[in-house]
Amino acid sequence: MPFSPIFIVGVPRSGTTLLRVLLDSHSRILALPETPWVSGAYGGPLSLRQLLLDLQTGPYGLARNVAGVTGADILSAGANFLEQLFEPALKVRGKSVVAFKTPSDIPHLEFMTALLPGARYIHITRDGRDVAMSQLAKKGSFFLELRGYRSLSYANVFRRWVEWEEKARTVLYGGDLKVLHLRYEDLIADPEKQMRRAMAFLNLPFEPGMLDYAAQSHDYPKWEAGSTDVAQRRGLTDSSVEKWRKGKKSIEMLHTLARYDDFLVRLGYPSSELKPGRGQRLLMLGYGLVRPVLEALSLVARRMQPLVRDKGRVFACACLLLLALLSLVPASFLGPAGPLGLSLLAFAGAFSAVTAFMPVLRRQGGIGAGILRAGFLMLAYIAVLGAVESLASGGQAAMHQLLFNGLAVLAALIAATPFVLRMQQGARAA
Repeated sequence: MPFSPIFIVGVPRSGTTLLRVLLDSHSRILALPETPWVSGAYGGPLSLRQLLLDLQTGPYGLARNVAGVTGADILSAGANFLEQLFEPALKVRGKSVVAFKTPSDIPHLEFMTALLPGARYIHITRDGRDVAMSQLAKKGSFFLELRGYRSLSYANVFRRWVEWEEKARTVLYGGDLKVLHLRYEDLIADPEKQMRRAMAFLNLPFEPGMLDYAAQSHDYPKWEAGSTDVAQRRGLTDSSVEKWRKGKKSIEMLHTLARYDDFLVRLGYPSSELKPGRGQRLLMLGYGLVRPVLEALSLVARRMQPLVRDKGRVFACACLLLLALLSLVPASFLGPAGPLGLSLLAFAGAFSAVTAFMPVLRRQGGIGAGILRAGFLMLAYIAVLGAVESLASGGQAAMHQLLFNGLAVLAALIAATPFVLRMQQGARAA
């Protein structure tokens, strides 16, 4: 029999963890905490998805190099791997069905459905206005950034909810998959009715003890946002339903709700029924014009975070920035030692930049990274050449030309040697 797990699909903060522990309370269901390593949901170099894709399409993969092995065979092996991986946990707990739940699998949903075509999918949705409020409430402990959506803001969280809900509907309801749709609000209002629906869909008997999930033991990883919430509560509560109606709404919230109101209504949620005043309408219009600039600034700030955490990169950028500023100053202002200072500063900036950024460039690879590495080394070469020439007077420059070039080449080789050795060691390790 093919591996037929349960797959919970839902945007983050949509009640996926609550549904997971309710299912995990069943005597036959092992509902797992998040497994981001399956699809690589949170980034990083390791994931089952990347391995299987490389085996299917990579130049060294099985499909290209071993006759008789197809892409379907590789996906089947991946599903068998998951089945065998959790078999010990099923035996220890006396259960028979595995349930997966990782909200950030949605961008890779086509892969997940291809990997687990026999799975039964439970799609849980929640009002996007409450999803955004819940996401923002976790600021400082989780979700410091939204991968692919720039900064953590109400507008970006809401946009992700819209796009991921559209993606889930396109993939889940566009074929022959076994799918059940649940609404978080309905689950909170009448949990027994909704869980009876879910059990009927799964062809399993409903067990009243499922509703008392807090009385049972579950896996609650500390790094998982949903687990920290559910673990702290002792049962179902409606305190987070329609929470978006409470409190004052910012211009960003008003602009976002007005933009996506039609989508909310299309999904069966009530209209926001916004009634902004004249001043607020003007600010909403202005926010739509200013928002791209704000997002660009937040993107720059986010991209700068890795820089400020590394002292070498800070020093390199400071040297190159100072060099750029001094190049705008008239030579007469710098004095006779100006050319020498500029050359030494250029060399320090180039050398420190190569030292600080080479590991990143080596990981990135590609022609662009190679050109950038060569550019840094050429800058060091030119800087050393200028520094040595500035030490000689005009009459002696011709006599020392060969010495200048030799010293410059030597300096460039000295600067490049450690990185060449590192790259060779990395190639041997690979």
